[in-house]
Amino acid sequence: MKKFNLILLSVGAIFALTGCNDGPTGEKITYSKTVKEVYAQSCKKCHGADASGNTKKKAPALNDRQAGELELDLYDVKNGGTNQSSGTEHDIMEHNMKKLIEKGFDYDPKAMAQYIEKSFFKMPSKEVAETPAKTEAPATQEDNTTK
Repeated sequence: MKKFNLILLSVGAIFALTGCNDGPTGEKITYSKTVKEVYAQSCKKCHGADASGNTKKKAPALNDRQAGELELDLYDVKNGGTNQSSGTEHDIMEHNMKKLIEKGFDYDPKAMAQYIEKSFFKMPSKEVAETPAKTEAPATQEDNTTK
């Protein structure tokens, strides 16, 4: 009887655990262009060669954000999101993104965010310039003696 219960428990565990797979679904998306090619052939037209943005085209700077924030924005834009990432207006880019994907300019948002950060990110300038710390002259033996 113990053997039967053990076998039954093992079989039940196998069936229960087969659906518990956190791994990839097996479908890997391949893109026709690298993120570097997509940026150079498409994004650069509005966001600039150095990702500094273009106010005339309402294209924000991308070189002032790190990959994590950029990734949220890019997912939001690509998926017609609800602007919950950075609070920027994405209506224009959401429309453009559909057209860009049709033309083969699709990309992985995480990879694009990492590329933009690595290639263009500029550290914010410090408003207050650092001044060297004042140093006191070493005490001489005369200062330490009592008169």
